Amino acid sequence: MRVLKVLGIVGVIFNMIYAQNLNLSGRNYFCLSLGMGVNYINVPDVVDYVRSISGERLKDFDGALELWLAPEFKIGRNIAVKFEYSYISKNYEVWKSDWRYLFDYELRNQVLIIDYLHFQKQEIFILKIGAGIGLVSARFVQYLPLSVKDVLYKSNGGIFKIEGVFSSRLDWRVFVYLSTDLKFGLTGELKDDDGNVLIIRKPFGEDRNLRLNFIGVSFRAGFSVYI
Repeated sequence: MRVLKVLGIVGVIFNMIYAQNLNLSGRNYFCLSLGMGVNYINVPDVVDYVRSISGERLKDFDGALELWLAPEFKIGRNIAVKFEYSYISKNYEVWKSDWRYLFDYELRNQVLIIDYLHFQKQEIFILKIGAGIGLVSARFVQYLPLSVKDVLYKSNGGIFKIEGVFSSRLDWRVFVYLSTDLKFGLTGELKDDDGNVLIIRKPFGEDRNLRLNFIGVSFRAGFSVYI
């Protein structure tokens, strides 16, 4: 009997906390979200370049890890501005005639996003749809058997993305963050510290310099804290 009373009291307290309304829809707020995700991404020049060097055919689209952090400011009744930083990385290890080839690329994205917000009445969940543009810092590292060292190539560019977010209340100020997005990126030619470029040789079209242009779809999970 005493146990039932305790459980009842705990249930009432939980319901009171859960039912509290932060009034996110009626005021401007600050929110910090972070988490990780998986990208289904295509970087066509990397696929062609690795094949031209090693003879190994890679998938056009492949999975890549993404880490992200995003402070967000609500600036109107249904509008929020978000400054997002994300880090995407992918590496390839290819063997040919007992020779080991290593290739690795990184994309560091800084994106300004504007979201349209829809609040459930009790603010149990929030839906967000938005789009943004920003900057990309691209890095490509290769290790070839005859060079016996890693060589780093870098470039910069731009990114455009559209996203959909479902944010569900976990605690009073903490929400679970689930999202998907579609992104496009363009970069300049990759160069090392001496200004040397990487060239993709025929038969992959005309000879061209390597860039980390990309298109990808990501699925993310994380947490948001609202203040």
